Amino acid sequence: MSAVTLSPARPTTPALGMRLRRFVETVRWAPAPRFEGSVGRRLAFVGYLVGSMVAWALIGIGVSALLGALVA
Repeated sequence: MSAVTLSPARPTTPALGMRLRRFVETVRWAPAPRFEGSVGRRLAFVGYLVGSMVAWALIGIGVSALLGALVA
């Protein structure tokens, strides 16, 4: 009997940085929906538009809060 035991093989998960990079590339190169076609596609466009507006507003508020905390 060997003193060295092998652990069971585990699937390796990509590092957080690699997953984040893959997510950013997916978002960057994904085509934006268009306001044409069926009602479902139009709702997807409206959701995309509203979601991006809310996201950018929250990012702006966050940056403003950080700058305000640095100044105060």
